[in-house]
Amino acid sequence: MNQSRKVQGRVHRKAKVLLYLLLRKTRFFKGSPREFFRMTLDSFLAQLNLNQDFPFLLVAVFVGLVTGYVAVVFHEAILIISELLFAGRSMTANPDFTSLNDMVFLPLIPAAGGLFVGLYNAFVVKERPGHGLASVIKAVAQKNGNLARHLWVHKTITSVISIATGGGGGREAPIAQVGAALGSSLAQKLKFTAGRTRSLLGCGAAAGLASVFNAPLGGVMFAVEVILGDFSVHTFSPIVVAAVVGTVLSRSYLGSSPTFQVTEYSLISNSELILYFVLGVLAGLSAVLFIKVFYAIEEWFRRIEKRFNIPVWAMPAIGGLFCGLVCMWIPALYGFSYEVIERALNGSVSWPTMAVVYLLKPVVAAFTVGSGGSGGMFAPAMKMGAMLGGMYGETVNALFPGMTAASGAYALVGMGALTAGIMRAPLTVILILFEITGQYEIVLPIMFAAVTSSLVARLTYRHTMESYVLEKEGVKVGFGIALSIAGNISVRDVMRKNFIRFSDVTRVERILDVFYNTPESNFFVITEDGRFVGMIRLEEMSILLGDDPVTGLIADDVVKKDVPLLSDTARLDEALKLFELSDYTVLPVVDLNSGRLVGIVKQDDAFSYYRKQMNIYGADRTESSAG
Repeated sequence: MNQSRKVQGRVHRKAKVLLYLLLRKTRFFKGSPREFFRMTLDSFLAQLNLNQDFPFLLVAVFVGLVTGYVAVVFHEAILIISELLFAGRSMTANPDFTSLNDMVFLPLIPAAGGLFVGLYNAFVVKERPGHGLASVIKAVAQKNGNLARHLWVHKTITSVISIATGGGGGREAPIAQVGAALGSSLAQKLKFTAGRTRSLLGCGAAAGLASVFNAPLGGVMFAVEVILGDFSVHTFSPIVVAAVVGTVLSRSYLGSSPTFQVTEYSLISNSELILYFVLGVLAGLSAVLFIKVFYAIEEWFRRIEKRFNIPVWAMPAIGGLFCGLVCMWIPALYGFSYEVIERALNGSVSWPTMAVVYLLKPVVAAFTVGSGGSGGMFAPAMKMGAMLGGMYGETVNALFPGMTAASGAYALVGMGALTAGIMRAPLTVILILFEITGQYEIVLPIMFAAVTSSLVARLTYRHTMESYVLEKEGVKVGFGIALSIAGNISVRDVMRKNFIRFSDVTRVERILDVFYNTPESNFFVITEDGRFVGMIRLEEMSILLGDDPVTGLIADDVVKKDVPLLSDTARLDEALKLFELSDYTVLPVVDLNSGRLVGIVKQDDAFSYYRKQMNIYGADRTESSAG
């Protein structure tokens, strides 16, 4: 025994020496050997300085690897359990009324899965499950990207059981949440900054969705468009790395074929775009229907829970039973199977089946997830959209047989358009649809219909699946910002009144003289009575810094006049959105009535003030909940 310990001790010392030599060689560690061997884990991680760009990319690679492995386990576990429980049952078969298994046991399988999930959440997690992606977006906006440390483990277990036992939810959103929680947990462990924590959360979400869909571009766009709302390069790069690594790993186990095998489609004629536009309108309205039906059923579950004093852990079992009773009649509604989608994409599903699945898919998804079970809305939206497109495609084929593609093309476009309407993220959906089908020719109709659907859904109903939940909790989110907090702050609270301004008739020589003698690079131009004219930024100054001497010019000759403005009555949320959408780091504040320049807002000041208010808000919420 002692000999074994001595051997282990020698191995550990040799490993430490090799690690020390490696770190000294790469210059990651500059201390003495004595300091190295006495370091704690925290000081070691601090010495590595993983917050820097290159080391952070290595951490993103690690997140992509781990998330990829989790996605493979997630996928295979659902496949094994569902095949065991449902014995290879065809998802388009009719129930056997003479079979005891079909009439009794089939409805009980989702109920048993719901009971497991309810008990697990009540006695292991010890809290009511939140809405998956909504909780991730809220963490980005309000909690600096911090999610519960073990959320990824709990979410993996409950989602696998819920989906594999016949629940109506999908697996894509849960694995994205699992990846986000994994990235957030690692960032917290490594004591990353808030910005890096949010980025690593996005890395996990992108890697999760990319792995399960075999769609790296779609995973990246999902993270930056839906989760973070941040398209900056320093955020984009690690997310791309994580998504690629996760996809490569999942492909090595699950194969590199597109998710759906479909025949080649193309645009038959340019006039067919009109039909795809109409499909986009129908998809947008259907997206609103999906959201309203889902939350109406969820709220109904909450009411009966309170009215009859039902234990919270029993609600997912009740929802699972309802789901099972419906799915035993229409097996295509089960969440673990995409068979009906693939058949619709190939034009081999009957009109009545498509109509029933279209109408009932949001219902069974709400039975499962709205009652407290686990699952995502990505797959249900795709399934409902494919049915809408398939029905529409068969209709236009009958009306215009010579100028329309096969019904499967419309099913494909409908699948993407309705999903875009629910998520209000057309770029994400366009990329994912292209990657999971490998159909480049159909991209133009998908783009047209997805954007139309998003616009129609937004005009018809202001909520997405996530914003509905968040606003009920008092959180208004946009562009990665908690707008409910920023909307209560006036720009006057962060406005500066001391800044450099010039009259519009000031000679350029005077402006150059000030430029050479001040660290400022943004100058503001006003009229004699103080009304705002425009800005002279570094871009404009560079024109004046050439070899030829500048003479005879005045400020009005070089000023940039089409500048985004803030009124003195504006709120901080408006300023933050302008900073996110434009390349300006300073914005002028003008009097709403007179147009006079009254101050400026700097980007650093605005975001710093916002973060301070969020910390105060978070502390107040913690104290109130503790009380």
